Amino acid sequence: MRKYSSNLAFIDLLFNLLVGFTSLFVIAFLLINPIAKQGVVDPPVLLMIEIEWDDRSREDIDLYVRGPDRKTVDYGFKDNGYITLKKDDLGLRNDKFVINGVLTEVRRNYEVTTMSVLPDGDYVINIHYFSKGDSENVRIRVTGIQPFKVYYEGDLDVSTHQEITALVFKVVDGKLVDIRTDVRVRLRLPKPRPQL
Repeated sequence: MRKYSSNLAFIDLLFNLLVGFTSLFVIAFLLINPIAKQGVVDPPVLLMIEIEWDDRSREDIDLYVRGPDRKTVDYGFKDNGYITLKKDDLGLRNDKFVINGVLTEVRRNYEVTTMSVLPDGDYVINIHYFSKGDSENVRIRVTGIQPFKVYYEGDLDVSTHQEITALVFKVVDGKLVDIRTDVRVRLRLPKPRPQL
């Protein structure tokens, strides 16, 4: 008796495996996400104004920023639509946090204000020594985010209850021009005196 051999079943099996692997490859290829550019952050912030002072200081120093709409952003009015005070630091008074149920002290005296758009016009940046103390050295930095550029970096000495204009500048076509430190503009409203 003669045996007949047929490879038809084996060929069917190979063909089905090939179709299965090809289908899985096509599905995997369609699900691949594009590779993210590492380290690229695209925040909706164009300009950042930061002040820092001694991390061990208990003094409260405030940052005031006024844009061309003539509204001053500070600890009492933290947002005008395009200028936002992100952090109002009170010295040592707000340096304690509960993290994972443990009271933790993070000593950093730092305030930051951001701008999401830069309308043309005049801008004023003031620093106010809110609490009672001797004097503090305050570091200020104005940084453009898109594209990155440090426009101003400097130090000021501020005494108790003193308000100092750190700098004024103009924005023309989205660019900072005419950055000056010799102009003085008062942004805080004086407290009304009681009438007798």
